[in-house]
Amino acid sequence: MINTLRKIGEEATKYLRELHEKKGIDEIIGYHQGDTTRRVDKFSEQYIFDLLDHSGYKFSFVSEESGSIFRENYEYIAVIDPLDGSTNYITGIPWSSVSIAVYKKIEEEKFLPYAGIVAEVFGNNIYSYDENGAYINNIKVDKRKPTDKIVLPYYNKDKINEAYSIISKLGNGIKIRTLGSASLDMILVCTGRAYLYFDIRGKLRNVDIASSKGFCEKLGIRSLDLKGREVTFSLKYVDVIPEIIVTSDSELQNSFSSYS
Repeated sequence: MINTLRKIGEEATKYLRELHEKKGIDEIIGYHQGDTTRRVDKFSEQYIFDLLDHSGYKFSFVSEESGSIFRENYEYIAVIDPLDGSTNYITGIPWSSVSIAVYKKIEEEKFLPYAGIVAEVFGNNIYSYDENGAYINNIKVDKRKPTDKIVLPYYNKDKINEAYSIISKLGNGIKIRTLGSASLDMILVCTGRAYLYFDIRGKLRNVDIASSKGFCEKLGIRSLDLKGREVTFSLKYVDVIPEIIVTSDSELQNSFSSYS
């Protein structure tokens, strides 16, 4: 399975690079849950659907643009973000990705995380995971301690107080960045290149973070809410994630259990 997903990630990102300079791909063709669907989003989604349908596995889909597509006798659910960081992609900022998280159907209404990939569109990295661990470009990796206190915060003006409460826990020497791709931002934290990621806007969906969450879990890094609880979501539909916090610092993780 994991090699199939890596190959699909390679092909989907190659396809997106080929589309990048084509006229009209930035056209907005729909809206969903406060976000926009551009023509390139639909192109990428359909391309990934086709690749998965011809993979030899029996999939149902939960995807950002089309929502839920359930088939009879399916064995796996693929939770898909066909282009995470689409604004970056359109404007030429090289920070966007394709995400696919696969869950295996154990019995009716019971699914287990099985495998997944996050593939950089303009970079050379494919992040993947399966039952045995997490990988960067097919090489197994372990948890790494961050070398810099880089913080990746996302909040609205009505969440400034909450954001301040989070950042005030961090002490001095922090560096703030906002890069615009939830899956890649989370992976920066989980591979030791950033210290903390949080998004408390209530805009993220399960499709945005399912695969990066799975990758981080294989490195022993949990995705939490402001009360220190594990982030959970539906596998039946596109589900909103009200808040998410990711850090490898166990003391900081524990501090959120007393957050108020």
